[in-house]
This record gives sequence, C-alpha cells and structure tokens, in this order.
Amino acid sequence: KKCARIMNNLKTIALKLSNRSILFIIIITAAVLRLYNYFNIPYTYDEFSALFRLDFHQFSELISKGVKIDGHPAGIQVFLYFFSDLFGTSEWAIKLPFVIFGISSVYLIYVIAKNWFNETVGLLSSAFLASIQYTIMYSQIARPYISGLFFSLLMVHFWTHLIRNPERNFYRNALLYVLASSLCSYNHHFSLLFAAIVGVSGVFLIRKDYLTHYILCGVLIFALYIPHLNIFFYQLSMGGVEQWLAKPDGNFIIDYVLYVFNYSGLALILILVIPVVSIFQGRKNKLNKRYVLISLIWFLLPLLIGFFYSKYFSAVLQFSVLIFSFPFFILTIFSQVKSYSPRINLLLVALILVINITTLIFQRDHYDL
Repeated sequence: KKCARIMNNLKTIALKLSNRSILFIIIITAAVLRLYNYFNIPYTYDEFSALFRLDFHQFSELISKGVKIDGHPAGIQVFLYFFSDLFGTSEWAIKLPFVIFGISSVYLIYVIAKNWFNETVGLLSSAFLASIQYTIMYSQIARPYISGLFFSLLMVHFWTHLIRNPERNFYRNALLYVLASSLCSYNHHFSLLFAAIVGVSGVFLIRKDYLTHYILCGVLIFALYIPHLNIFFYQLSMGGVEQWLAKPDGNFIIDYVLYVFNYSGLALILILVIPVVSIFQGRKNKLNKRYVLISLIWFLLPLLIGFFYSKYFSAVLQFSVLIFSFPFFILTIFSQVKSYSPRINLLLVALILVINITTLIFQRDHYDL
C-alpha cells in the first residue's frame, strides 16, 4: 500500500513536470551523492602519490621527476601543480574540480543521448551515470579518471555537431572538438586511445565536402600532442604495472559489468527490462541505427585493445581505464528505448535512482567505507 501511495504521488508530480525539470532533479541528485559528507572524504593512496610529486620549484623538475616516472600523461599532474599552488592541498580543495567534472558529465551524457536518440534515452542514461558507485567514487578521487570522462563526453558533443551539421558553426565546433580531444590526450593514455577511435570514426561519417577540414582537425590535434611525445615514449618503455596489477582473465568482463551495476541483480534486470519493453511496444527509428553501432564499437574497442595488450604484453587493464568509453555501453543498452512522456520518464528515472542509491548505500556501503 505504501508503494502504491508513493507511485500515485510520483504520477501527480510527473503531470506537473517537464523533461527539463526531471533533468534538474537528476543533476541535483548527482551533486548530493558526490558531496555528501564531503569534508570528511579522505585521500586515497593514488592521490597521495600525486601530491608527493608536486613539491618542485621548477616546471622542468615536475615533468622529469613528477610526471615521467608515474606512467600517466602530464595533464592532471600539471593541473594539480598550479591548482594546489593557488588553493592549497586540503582534501576538499583538491577534490572539488573532480566533483564538478563528475556532475557535469551527468549533463553531457544527457545532451549526447538526446541528440543521438531521444530525450528519454538522455534522461535514463543521465540518471544511471548519476547514481552508480563507479562514477560517484571516481568523482571523489583527484586522479585522471572522472576528468577524462568529462573531456571524452565534451569531445563527443562537439564531434556530433561536426558530423551531423558541419555547415552550422563548423569552425567554432571544430576548434572546441580539437581542444577537447587534446585534453583527452593529455589526461590519460586510455582517454587518448578513445579520442583516436572517435577521430578515426569521423573520417567515415562526415560529409565528403568537409572531409579535408576534418582531417586537418586531426592533424592539429596531433600537432598539439607533439610536445608530449617524449614523455609518451618514455612511459611506454616502462611497460605496465604488473607489480600490483594482474593480467585480466576470462572473468574480467563479467566482473566489470557486475561492478558498474553496483553488484545488484535488481539494477541489472531493470536496465535490461526497460529497453526490452520498449522494443515490444514498437520502435522505428532507422536514422539512429548508426549511433547504436558507434556506441557499441566505441565501448568494445578500448576494452578489447586493453585486454589483449594486457594479456600478451604488459598489464594495464583495470576498471578505471574503461570509464572514458563506459557511457557508450549505457547508450548501447538504452538506445532501444523509444521517446516517452515526462510522466513515464519520471517514473523510469525514479526507479533507476531509487535502486542504484539503495544498493550504493546499503549493499556497497559506499559512504561508510
């Protein structure tokens, strides 16, 4: 009876809400989940490692002694170097930009999904990204993971404008696409890999009369990365991190899927049932089929490259490095969902948020841990 009353109240609220209001609720929820008990969130070992490599008086020392030896590109370490000089090294200050990256990513996945498919897909994807431990935890850690997620989504946002409507503000969108891609390349080697995959995809999708301009964008991205090549090749020669990271086995993908669903069978069932029901209700949208394929390829390629590189060369694959392409796993699933009214959207979003938050707090013990 209580559930029935709650559902009736949600229906009453939904009648008065627009999709924009639902998105606002999702973003506020994302902010609360990332900022709860904010001033008591401690540093992790990885964050201490980064902070210990900031105490240099010269920029050249930072690069040679603080960046090269780490195995990550220079972007976040350089950012922390200047940011900590201005705002100090307290936990709340250092973590704040990454919390903002995490909240902003929730909005960006909505915009991309709405442009690729429809507003319902955007809201469902946004709600999921807002409420799982995977994205919440990395939003609270000052390392190049949630920042890379934000840069990757920002890159795809402007890439979409170039592909779909190149005649509309091409040079502005091209410049912003180049900048976002460069941020990906300086953020993490796997966000660099993802940027390369996205860039190559565009060669096959952009209108022929804009192909030369698009290739020039790729040349410019590479030119901006040239100062980092020396660091890249040095770190590549270091190999992987097998002193603490095992090579992946056949269970890796199963473990990863369980992890992103908060190890909740109920959450997994819900996310699969929503598109299945929508398919049975009938869905015809041939124009968006290529984006379903793009989403699947963009998620699978980094996973497969990381898996086989780790298995046959040096171990580099872990859950964190897949976060840059992870949203496109969610888009692949939700892409089959047709557009619903704000009332139905609110009910679906509420189900996703309630189940994910419940498992986050009580099953994963996120805030206690």
